Amino acid sequence: MIKKFILFGTAVTAIVTGLVSCSHDFEGNNLSQAEIAYRTSFVKTFGVPAADQDWGFGSDETAGARMTRTIQPSYNFPSDAAATKFLAAVPDGVQKLTQNVGRANNYIDETWQGDLNIWGGATAEGNWQDRSGGVLYIKGNCDFSDRSFYFDGNSELYLLEGATLTLNANNAANLQQNTMIYMAAGSKIVTPGELKLNNGLHIYNHGSIEANKLSTNSNSLLYNVGKVTVATKISVENNLSVVVNDGIIMAADLNTAGSGKIENNDSVRITGTTFVNSNDNTWVNNGHYHTGNFIYNAASDEVINNCRLTVDEDFNINLGDNPGNGNFKMDAGSGVVTKNFNGGGNWAKNYSTGRSAFNGGPFYVYMGANSVFKVTGTCTLNATKADYGFYGPETGGYAVLDAKEIKKGADNQGYEVTYGNNLYVYTENHFGNGYSGQYPYIDFKGNAKIFAPGFEDGKPAITIQPSRCCAGFAGSGSEGEGEGGESGDTPELTPDVRIIAEDLSASESSDFDFNDVVFDVTFTSNTSALVTLQAAGGTLPLTVAGVEVHDMFGVSTSTMVNTLAGHKTDYPSVSFEITGIDKSKRGRDIEILVLKGDEWCPLEAHQGIPAAKIAVKPTFVWCDEYEAIESRYPLFRDWVQNREVIWY
Repeated sequence: MIKKFILFGTAVTAIVTGLVSCSHDFEGNNLSQAEIAYRTSFVKTFGVPAADQDWGFGSDETAGARMTRTIQPSYNFPSDAAATKFLAAVPDGVQKLTQNVGRANNYIDETWQGDLNIWGGATAEGNWQDRSGGVLYIKGNCDFSDRSFYFDGNSELYLLEGATLTLNANNAANLQQNTMIYMAAGSKIVTPGELKLNNGLHIYNHGSIEANKLSTNSNSLLYNVGKVTVATKISVENNLSVVVNDGIIMAADLNTAGSGKIENNDSVRITGTTFVNSNDNTWVNNGHYHTGNFIYNAASDEVINNCRLTVDEDFNINLGDNPGNGNFKMDAGSGVVTKNFNGGGNWAKNYSTGRSAFNGGPFYVYMGANSVFKVTGTCTLNATKADYGFYGPETGGYAVLDAKEIKKGADNQGYEVTYGNNLYVYTENHFGNGYSGQYPYIDFKGNAKIFAPGFEDGKPAITIQPSRCCAGFAGSGSEGEGEGGESGDTPELTPDVRIIAEDLSASESSDFDFNDVVFDVTFTSNTSALVTLQAAGGTLPLTVAGVEVHDMFGVSTSTMVNTLAGHKTDYPSVSFEITGIDKSKRGRDIEILVLKGDEWCPLEAHQGIPAAKIAVKPTFVWCDEYEAIESRYPLFRDWVQNREVIWY
């Protein structure tokens, strides 16, 4: 059922007549008791929000789900361990360990005294060549910070839900070969030293790891579904060592070497430098990879950005001399945002994990359709040879190199860059073309064009909408309504954003389910939208842009609509039109009010302050009634404290 009528602005005068308006301001002063209680409860439940947390209203960058890999590397990354490996409790029949033994099939808890020394033993057939420490389950808080933890290799170690294993530096560096470690949700490994994964050691983490340093080497694997926090460096080293991230990884630096391989499917934050420095490296990003610097100083053909790469300072490439033997690939719809880009160039600079020195050098960047490589500062190009440079797709659309300034890395050298295929280059200032002998500074191939003073006028006639994976590009004709980049010719079928809200009652019941009202917003112009109500899980009078949501569904205030498990489509959605809003705010300015006692209080979302409403993608599945949002979406708490986390 669709009811269409016009509401001018978000006036609610008729609804609140005779009631006391809830007095507040956006900075937290003069709040109602309900708002104060809600914010207090929110912080107790989820922690203090990040200062830059915009609750999804600033962009849809962090409101996405994991993206499956599109451009495939030749290496087939492993999958997570079976769900049966992540345990809540000790299996039936397993006894508590009471003394050190050669082979274990036991559990320990916080009552274990002294060193742990499971030294392995022969198999049942007496084969000492196949010795192992067996199986050990860790329960509770097991602190080995001042004692030895030795568990022989070729074994299985299980951290149960809520377990903590604290290892001193010697323990963490001496985990044994070919051991499988399975960490359940809520479990933790903590060490002040380096956590070494050597010689076939595999860790499958659904909990959290905290270490000063972390390294993988010699056929070892870290598969992270939870959270990894490393104070200094993550090193993905030789002999096919692998890191797969389906959760959150945070570290100061990350280095790859030899045949080390890393795949990010969710969120990586490196505050210092990422080094990709081997011809045999594989680096694949299917999520959001954010780093201080990105140094690609080799010629691997397996450096692939399928989604979003953010570089705070320098993105440097210096590849080998053989065409096609090394490049940086960008999938269709993907994005890079960096302050500076250096393709080749004669320069050297020390970074936190090593020195990056270029003496000229070729580079390739291959970009898919609707991908954007954005340089907010200076783009310096010095390819030195023919054919090296930026390439768009051969068919299926254009890619955009969007840079503030593009300059040569050297004079009188020729072949500073080749722009190839369907590529638009847009910049405020581009070095002029010319020749050094018979070699041009700029070589054009295919349909590549430069839009800059001295080249093409204006902006490219292409608009790429911002997304989780791409910052987007506003080309010519994109500002006016109905032109260029306006998305969606059928707004009823293509909502722009979904908003979920909590009616402040969670401060009383701890019921943070964010389903007290759920509605979609489809912008019909820069100042108007269609609001489509999907659910109403609250039992208090609640209005969206002046419209009482229970009335729209035709039910009493005490009736919960479309939030009970198995009954989320009992009531058809209902729609109405509103005006007087600002499309750029993505629904943040659509007023939601709830009646608490005799006060109408707003449900708001201000940066860095506990929010009562959140912007998500239109495909987001809202919580069932009485289902905590953190139960359905365990990364919600991490997202509250770090807006770059992809939480659903």
